[in-house]
Amino acid sequence: MIRKIVWLLLWAPVLLAQNNPSECYVFPRESVESIRKDVNYLASDALMGRKPGTDGDALAREYIVGQFEANSLRPYFKGGFLQEFSVPNRVDRPVDGNFFNYKGQALKIDEDYYPVNYTANGSFKGETEYVSFGIESKQLDRDDIDDEDVKGAIAVMEISSPDGIHPHSKFKDWHDIPKRIRLLKRKGAQAVILILTEGNANTPKADFKSMESLNLPVIFVRNEKIAKKLRRSREVEGAVALNPIEDITYNIAGLIDNGKRRTIIIGAHFDHLGMGAEGSRYTGEEPLIHNGADDNASGTAGLLAMARFLTTTQDPMMRRFNYLLVAFSAEEMGLLGSKYFVEATAARQEDWHYMLNMDMIGRMEEETIAINGVGTSPYWRDLIEPIQCGLNMQFSESGVGPSDHTSFYYANKPVLHFFTGTHADYHKPEDDAEKINVVGIYRVLSLMCSIIRNTPQSADFPYSTTKVESTKAPKFTVTLGVMPDYLYSGAGMKIDGVSPDKPAAAAGLMAGDVITQLGEVQVSDMQTYMEALSQFKKGDKADLLYRREGEVKRVQIKF
Repeated sequence: MIRKIVWLLLWAPVLLAQNNPSECYVFPRESVESIRKDVNYLASDALMGRKPGTDGDALAREYIVGQFEANSLRPYFKGGFLQEFSVPNRVDRPVDGNFFNYKGQALKIDEDYYPVNYTANGSFKGETEYVSFGIESKQLDRDDIDDEDVKGAIAVMEISSPDGIHPHSKFKDWHDIPKRIRLLKRKGAQAVILILTEGNANTPKADFKSMESLNLPVIFVRNEKIAKKLRRSREVEGAVALNPIEDITYNIAGLIDNGKRRTIIIGAHFDHLGMGAEGSRYTGEEPLIHNGADDNASGTAGLLAMARFLTTTQDPMMRRFNYLLVAFSAEEMGLLGSKYFVEATAARQEDWHYMLNMDMIGRMEEETIAINGVGTSPYWRDLIEPIQCGLNMQFSESGVGPSDHTSFYYANKPVLHFFTGTHADYHKPEDDAEKINVVGIYRVLSLMCSIIRNTPQSADFPYSTTKVESTKAPKFTVTLGVMPDYLYSGAGMKIDGVSPDKPAAAAGLMAGDVITQLGEVQVSDMQTYMEALSQFKKGDKADLLYRREGEVKRVQIKF
């Protein structure tokens, strides 16, 4: 009761001024054709998939800057609208400078061994010291490391754990390989050789875009015979000489300064996958352009429509705030653009009210919109739930997700992420402009403006932390070949699509089925589904339980 009274005291002046907080804001209807034009250009073949550092990236950037300039946004940075930053392209492994000799025998890079992304450049020579799994824990009554013997030696470490890699492992806290390598470095190891001769685990990636150096050479020996022999002390010699190659890309930011105290950030990423490769779900042999119409020409078009509207509107309710509009690059590479933006603008964030993020808002079906992040402020539900825009709004509490709002959440800002759901064309060449529901984008913008209209101007906008099961997805090397339904909010993992010639199709699974158990793991959501996958490798078999039309069924999956 007390909480309700406090809420009314804070919000009564705002609600009175707005007259009807449930009314859906009427976004300019003529914006629909502008949105269509923006999507058609950004998702055209001429932009070649908008991969950071490419000519297509530059064309998209020029288009967005041109729209900001035409609508009189103020450049947010000292040098203009652009914020330059570098992104990892690849790590080159020149033949000269990389070698590994076992008992005088030169092993072949890639075929017998390869450096991993935890490595530093450098050489090593001496005797090996087998440290089993590299675990040292009084709580678990385990000590794999002889401090005296490992000092100055080349440590040889298993990448699994004593009871394997799975969600219920007793040694789950030690599954992190970098954690174990850091311990070996502190104990004086000059280099680390990773092997897999015991237990189950995913092998480290042979190809990677960037180094996560732990400041000593680290290699993985994939030759099983040599790996087993390295469990005894051997003379080895080697060197790592990797060359990280980076590309330059840019965030784009423009300010609408209404002379107000508070600023609302509106963002969308404009990059995509280029010709595919990493991140693509395309399985064909010939590279094809990934136009990314929904992901995320749709959100970028929404951003440009907001720029046109917010610079011209005379609505006093909408002019109560300043607006910072940001088009992020390198989202597909791990939210790199938004992370860089937030870190570089730390001194300018005091007046930031909250952040609204548009990512994949172009495939609205059955008037459904997912709004993620409603737990990041106690105000969100009271603002949003009364709004009558004729939409089926599905809420998620967490401020952490695979899009740019996450970077602002970690900067202690309330966030919302607008998302109309995934589809069979996600991260495929078929995600094209003609499939975009342009009116759906328009309806998302109407909802966003309704939320802004309902926002109190004078009161601070409180931030809340949300429960996050994990900020890092488990690693897995097998797949069922299904597309999850990201708008599903019930228990389990609902299938939205099934790829032919994959394990799920072979087992008879269909779109609409809800997976509830895989192996020994109860599947309650996407996170537990990924944890279940992480315990299997190619060739394994597992029982899978699923619901179909209320009936629980069981099948066996072969990965």
